[in-house]
Amino acid sequence: MEELRQKLQAVVSRPAPAAAASIDPETTAKLGALGYVGGGRAQPVSGGARRDPKDGIRLLPRINRGMSAARTDPQVAIRELTIVLAEDPGLLAALRTRAVAYAAAGRHDLAIGDLRRLEKDGQLTAEDAIVLGDNLRFSGRLAEAVAVLERAARENPKFPQPWLSLAEVHIKEHQNAEAAADYQRVLALVPDHIEALRGLGDLALLEGRLDEAAARYARVLEVDPADAGAMTKTGVLRMRAGRGEDAIALFRRAVEREPGNGEALLYLAGALAASGRSAEALPFFERALAAGPRSSMALNGLALTRLALGDRAGAARAFRESLQMDPRQPDVARTLKEISGGS
Repeated sequence: MEELRQKLQAVVSRPAPAAAASIDPETTAKLGALGYVGGGRAQPVSGGARRDPKDGIRLLPRINRGMSAARTDPQVAIRELTIVLAEDPGLLAALRTRAVAYAAAGRHDLAIGDLRRLEKDGQLTAEDAIVLGDNLRFSGRLAEAVAVLERAARENPKFPQPWLSLAEVHIKEHQNAEAAADYQRVLALVPDHIEALRGLGDLALLEGRLDEAAARYARVLEVDPADAGAMTKTGVLRMRAGRGEDAIALFRRAVEREPGNGEALLYLAGALAASGRSAEALPFFERALAAGPRSSMALNGLALTRLALGDRAGAARAFRESLQMDPRQPDVARTLKEISGGS
């Protein structure tokens, strides 16, 4: 606090508009973190410009709104931070936060643009590199994603996150062995890392190595008994073993732990429907679709459940949406034609 008071004194003691003299310590600290205050002199930014603390005071409400809304209300964050960057293009915190907001809004190309600008200016942090790699992956630019993430891994050898993101790229490329190696690198850095353990379990489940998958998920639940992902996948294993009620109990626990977990909701709905409890399954299908992502599998489950309950019109709506997402479903098309009266 003494250092902060000295910085504040330096700011208010130099010639400046009267408004600058009323900066409270908390605001001064925020401005300092953004580069507006430091040693009583305006700070240089990219391109050699110098920033004035009074500009920071004026922009601070927009900066705060933008930063707090980046993930929860990305459109608000994008609007506020774009206005800030129009006035102060060198404010790196606003630029990297706007990239996060663009990503949350699904505008991955614009997120990449902001992050590449940071990279060009030599300001790309390890965390920024992860966000860049993930957005490149979401955009289907997998080779670029690998290059960014491998460089981040080389430059930050004790940082596990690049390997986790690389595993996601390798899975998307159907390179499961490479993905497994990525997860093993994470475990070498952080033993019992939950994401890596769960990822290895998912790969084993995908490839039919059920005992290995069960062991990985069991270890996750030993480390974190409330992990909804491991509960859900253990439930899948129980379903495959014919232990439907055990599976339903696990799916319910996962949903109680994470009410917005679309995967757990969908598995619970499917297990209930498979056991003939269509009325109980219906709201869980609807919640799964609301939680997202919407998929033809979830829509088909919803449609069949509505059909079992006598709601032919509701079933037809869900089947139509499913076919819009994936027209290559002849069985769904045939069922839709039958319940629509052949039209």
